[in-house]
Amino acid sequence: MGRRIGILGLVNYRVHPTNQNYRVFSFNSEAEANMFQNELEKKSIWFERDQDEIKEGVIHLFGVEKSDYKAAMQCNYMVSASLRKPMIKNKFLRIALITLTASMITLGIIGYVKKMQMLEEKTEQISE
Repeated sequence: MGRRIGILGLVNYRVHPTNQNYRVFSFNSEAEANMFQNELEKKSIWFERDQDEIKEGVIHLFGVEKSDYKAAMQCNYMVSASLRKPMIKNKFLRIALITLTASMITLGIIGYVKKMQMLEEKTEQISE
């Protein structure tokens, strides 16, 4: 995904520094930029494209009007989704983690239900 910008560096878009009516999206590679451009063109969103030289290399910039921001974000999500890789690449480890998590949740629910039954029994004994 593009060069991360913003306070925490979690996103690749921001408000245009000089014109508040535009949002700027940034991408590190030509392939990402071309995919984003194709998505924008599919939705007939007007944009401006530019490149900028930075220390790390070339960054590809897209300016989109504020009114088209939500649709452009959908395009940005599509690019991100198509390039995303699994967090845990090993299939066995992924399945093991999911199984472990499901087991822990199941044990927690069983423990909760049993404790509630015990509390109900104690409450009945006290109220008699």
